[in-house]
Amino acid sequence: MTESALIVTQTASITDGLVSLVSAQGYDQVRTVVTDRPEYGEYYLSPATIERVEKQSSAKLLLVVDGTLHPGQAVDLGARLPQVTLRDKRSTVWEHLSEENPVARARFALRQARLTRRKVATAQRDGATKSPTGTSGRLATREQQVQECQTSLETQQETARERVESTYNSVDGRVVLLGRIGSPTTKLWNRLTGSNEPAGAGRPAQPTTATATVGPHTLAVVDTPGIPGNDDFPDWLLETVPGLMASVKQATCVLGVGHRCTALHDAVCDQFAVQWRSVESATAAAARDAVRDCFETVTYAVQLPYSDAAHALIADLHDRTTVHEIEYGDKIQLCIEISQTWTDELGRRVSTVGGERQRLDEAK
Repeated sequence: MTESALIVTQTASITDGLVSLVSAQGYDQVRTVVTDRPEYGEYYLSPATIERVEKQSSAKLLLVVDGTLHPGQAVDLGARLPQVTLRDKRSTVWEHLSEENPVARARFALRQARLTRRKVATAQRDGATKSPTGTSGRLATREQQVQECQTSLETQQETARERVESTYNSVDGRVVLLGRIGSPTTKLWNRLTGSNEPAGAGRPAQPTTATATVGPHTLAVVDTPGIPGNDDFPDWLLETVPGLMASVKQATCVLGVGHRCTALHDAVCDQFAVQWRSVESATAAAARDAVRDCFETVTYAVQLPYSDAAHALIADLHDRTTVHEIEYGDKIQLCIEISQTWTDELGRRVSTVGGERQRLDEAK
């Protein structure tokens, strides 16, 4: 791609992560225009800012307005700068996520449908066509397209929530990784789960889950998209990543990864009864140490007879628990630490092979 991008803000600073997100879309050159001016009603951008933008505009330029434009402002600014492809902050994120996120794809399509409807409505208002059925017919068609896009979005949102709520239900707990755009959440997730997913800006496009072990626990670990800015979760992001809050709601622990997570911590802990831990880097050992105390374990003494079934159980115990001691005498004696959630299963397995178990401590 040879196109360039220009990011414009009127709030004295570019939203953290936005430059990285635009660069990740393949633009060779990403420039910025930074001003400190109030929002201008018609175009969102002030006349002075538009003048600066015009001096840098060219064909094939992506113009990203670091703000939230309502459809009227977007249409008017697009008409004022017809040579550029215009996006606001929200639609930039939606478009970036849309390749691998059906909800974001539906939300971006809804945005484009609303803009097209606004253009047709403006043309009708301005008398661009005198045909009694011309513009009004086109407007009705655009209204129908908006409704279809809205229905598609709602369907995709529900599907995304159900996907999170209906999977990985047999694990000992859930850990959700949260961070800003550029934080090493995916790198850490790969190291914890043994996965190998790309770790570009804003990725993954939607919550992605795999299992990891922390001591005797088998956990579902959820990687999530990077959150732009320094504040809490933007509503416009949550509506395109509905699985994010669905994952947090189910989490035993949320692990903040990297810096600038204070606002995310406050938003999560104010809304959900969930434990929060944090790490600054993508070191798997540090992450395991950080979340370990969020999950209860108990210690058992286990006595097993000599049999093929007992030896098969011992192999499973090495995989499923922390085996602290094992002795071979008249019977096989083990001291194991297990997840609190596995106590009933342990009792069943030990009884099946003719063994015995005794709890040595309270849950910790």
